Amino acid sequence: MNGVELKRVNNATQDSESYELALDKVTLAMTSLLDRDGILEAVTGGLVRELDAASAALWLPGDQDLSKLAIAAQDGLEALEPSAPKQILETAATAALYCSNEIPTDGSLGPASWLLENGLRAVAALPLTFRGQVLGVLAVYFRRPVLEAHFARLEVFARTAAVAIENARLMAEARDHDRRLRAENTYLRQEVELESDCGEIVGRSSAIREVLEQVDRVAATDASVLIQGETGTGKELIALAIHQRSRRNSKAMVKINCAAISAGLVESELFGHEKGAFTGAVEQRIGRFELADGGTLFLDEVAELPPETQVKLLRVLQEQEFERVGSNKTIRVDVRVIAAGNRDLAAEVESGRFRADLYYRLNVFPLHLPPLRERKEDIPLIAFCMLPRIAQSIRKPIEGIAPEAVERLLAYPWPGNVRELLNVLERAAILSPGLELEIGETLLPTGRSSTATSPSATAARPAGFLGTLEEVERAHILAVLEAHDWVINGADGAAETLGLHPSTLRSRLQKLDLRRP
Repeated sequence: MNGVELKRVNNATQDSESYELALDKVTLAMTSLLDRDGILEAVTGGLVRELDAASAALWLPGDQDLSKLAIAAQDGLEALEPSAPKQILETAATAALYCSNEIPTDGSLGPASWLLENGLRAVAALPLTFRGQVLGVLAVYFRRPVLEAHFARLEVFARTAAVAIENARLMAEARDHDRRLRAENTYLRQEVELESDCGEIVGRSSAIREVLEQVDRVAATDASVLIQGETGTGKELIALAIHQRSRRNSKAMVKINCAAISAGLVESELFGHEKGAFTGAVEQRIGRFELADGGTLFLDEVAELPPETQVKLLRVLQEQEFERVGSNKTIRVDVRVIAAGNRDLAAEVESGRFRADLYYRLNVFPLHLPPLRERKEDIPLIAFCMLPRIAQSIRKPIEGIAPEAVERLLAYPWPGNVRELLNVLERAAILSPGLELEIGETLLPTGRSSTATSPSATAARPAGFLGTLEEVERAHILAVLEAHDWVINGADGAAETLGLHPSTLRSRLQKLDLRRP
């Protein structure tokens, strides 16, 4: 033990008994708490109140050095400066006990003016050790000499405080782990409920075989993947296939549709938030990146991310770390990111709507999904694969597909791709009178896309006819978008003019298959 020799006490005195009782009281208050901040305050405040210490301070390791996390002092005594004095740093480094009844005024235990003006005569610096590891340093300043017996008792108290602090840390970790498991369980349960009927990729065409070969190659790596293709081509299924074939398949693939979340909430969804971080944040929320730790995060419609969120996403991809909204605590994760979109992301970069550096981070391994019209030989396979599930879903026996229906399926251009095909099959199954699925001309006009108008239909319309409700809606939304240069959010955005929520407008764009040229 460094410092001058302490006074020896051979006989137990009333003062020693009072000292023991005081420390027992502080110990009881400290060990009854489970949160670290409460324990630190109970230690420092309790030593000042019960032990008549002039001041007590606790330093625990911070990001760079020791950070003073708690301090208490008697009334009228100025607070010690935040930076840890030299002797405190030495105690933390060597785990050696220190006590002196002649406090040095060389600055090693605090400024000389602070020591002298406050009449401080003794100090005890004790490492908080737990299983050989120094968790921090407790420094107690007195206006009276410290007896050897009292210092020995204070050493025991410091070891007990270390155990309490470590238990609080473990409890906090357990609570965080429990919150994460509950959040992940809730997320996965929602995903199961929303899972599409077709859970596998169906097709034998050369186009789809080439895609699956690329999936097998990239799945074994942790490279970021950018999947692009028209709406309804199965980008989410390809992302899931990559995840399931990767080393991360024991963890979750967490999905988020960037177009379905308002710009003000997308950061909270991605990174989580602390209670009180903003209006409506009534509790802590774990973000999708934390949920995907060890697994895969699928960012659908990534082109819809606001510019400020693009900056933060780039940092996560580079450093694998982030902070929750309303917190300065850095969280490290191990997440593989797969992004997707039906807009040409390279064109978005050229127009300045998407960051070039983020694009290159996401586009490490590009995958382009062919539209259904380029792999028509897969259409009958998909239809026959889905038929039993559709029949079960609508509770109606369907045993086959009429040859004329297959011909009509092959002749249609499928602007909505596989998603549109599945919807048409279900509608046809509902309308078919017998056991065989039939597709009439009104359900699927040959050679007519879902968003175009056939010449025969136009000719049959009366003079002054403005078009179907869907056509009028499509034309109006398109005109407003072009007038606003396709800006959706904000006071000058198209959503404001149309009187719609931005996420509602994005949903309408997807349904109407409207994309910026």
